[in-house]
Amino acid sequence: MTVTLIDPTLAPAAAGKELAPRPASLDGAVLGLVNNGKARGREILQRVAENLAVRHRISGTTILVTKPDSSFPAEPADIEMLAADATAIIAAIGD
Repeated sequence: MTVTLIDPTLAPAAAGKELAPRPASLDGAVLGLVNNGKARGREILQRVAENLAVRHRISGTTILVTKPDSSFPAEPADIEMLAADATAIIAAIGD
């Protein structure tokens, strides 16, 4: 029997990818919220959005996307919509 060991401390293989630039301000921002589908994820995101609205002049528009399950990615159409319409995107893990 052959056993293959994988070192979990290695860097990810996704070289060349960069994070999206952060907005200079959230004033007037459209928030994109990604709920991972777990219990209380939606409530966590709503609370985060409320707290941000107190500190910033958020546009009042919030886009909420709920993944079908925490182990699946968001639907491609949802990702495209968030990329096109949201100024800042926040993902939450419920439970």
